[in-house]
Amino acid sequence: MELRNILHPMARSLIYSNDLGYAGLTFPNQILVIRNYHRNRLASIYNFGYLNKIIKKYILYAEDNPLGLITMESRKVQITGGSTYIVSLPKPWIKERGIEAGDPLWISLQQDGALLLSQKIKGVKEIKKKVLEIEDENDEHLIRKLIGLYIAGYSTIEIKSKKIDATTRRTIRDFTKMVVGPEIIDEDDKCMVLQDLINPAEFSQKKGLRRMYLLVKSMHKDAIFALKKRENNLAKDVILRDGEVNRLEWMIAKQYNLILNDNEIAKSIGVRSEKSLNFMLISRIIERIGDHATKIAESTLLLDGMNVDDKTVRELVNVSDISLEILEKSMNAFFSENLNEANEAIDLSDKLNKMSDMLMKRIREQESDVVVSLTSILESVRRTGLYATDISEIAINYIFSLR
Repeated sequence: MELRNILHPMARSLIYSNDLGYAGLTFPNQILVIRNYHRNRLASIYNFGYLNKIIKKYILYAEDNPLGLITMESRKVQITGGSTYIVSLPKPWIKERGIEAGDPLWISLQQDGALLLSQKIKGVKEIKKKVLEIEDENDEHLIRKLIGLYIAGYSTIEIKSKKIDATTRRTIRDFTKMVVGPEIIDEDDKCMVLQDLINPAEFSQKKGLRRMYLLVKSMHKDAIFALKKRENNLAKDVILRDGEVNRLEWMIAKQYNLILNDNEIAKSIGVRSEKSLNFMLISRIIERIGDHATKIAESTLLLDGMNVDDKTVRELVNVSDISLEILEKSMNAFFSENLNEANEAIDLSDKLNKMSDMLMKRIREQESDVVVSLTSILESVRRTGLYATDISEIAINYIFSLR
């Protein structure tokens, strides 16, 4: 996998300076976005290893380069007329975008001091439209494509086919119920048009993330309570709530892509791309925690009618309390930028692992028909706490980036 795809799926290329610790991404209609990220911080966030394996001083990962990398030339600042500073633009970039002498280009000062050069006309909102041609499309594949286009930030999606059958129409309608914003605004037997009706500036990533956290926390608590009291209806309700978690996670990811690609949206929302990135990373972790709450509920349903030792259930509740405490401390540490609370959350993981190991020995002594389900529940409870420590690590990285 190319590094640019890990950093951002819409990026055309990635540039990285080994000695200065700078990284940047290029996007359609934009020359270069430079961000002052130290390589160790990049490695810890994206976990793609040590970037100092890149031997060249300047490396460009490009789509149109069959070898995957080429060296990037530097450009000197020149002065003309005694007071005007100029820098020449790369000729391949000029030709690729059809720029001619006299064409306007827009320069925007970024919050980190970088300059962003773009062909986009300031103040004019660009409508991102995608035409999706389908033919005998698998329903699951179509859903994945639509979710991908939604997260990428396309405001209009036009689905075309020789004939859209009833099953495909139902799949497209199901998609509009799975996400926030897109609605069907036009359709006939060969085409369906989806339009995102949500204004990006009206959605707060922070509020969305907090809502995800509270929702997942309640799902976990209810799943454990359903196990304790054998409340099957409550367990089924936990499973149904997972869809809302996914909706919020996709919306936060979409918002991040919009902020990264459009500086005007970032300004209107009032969120820097660095913080938006952390919202997205944490939302992915919370979504996984929600998946484990769902697994706990599903395993609880499988235990219906089986005898489970009361002491084992009590110990499971105790382990769950530790996992939730780690989650609460981690989220509070991020929202309040509290370094001490983040470290406290990570330190609790040792206690969580010891309690889980002890309980596992007890579960193995149970009747064979309940061992599988109880083991699955314990593993999901443990993973909830361990995923939460990842949130604390992100919080620590972010807190230090502010200092």
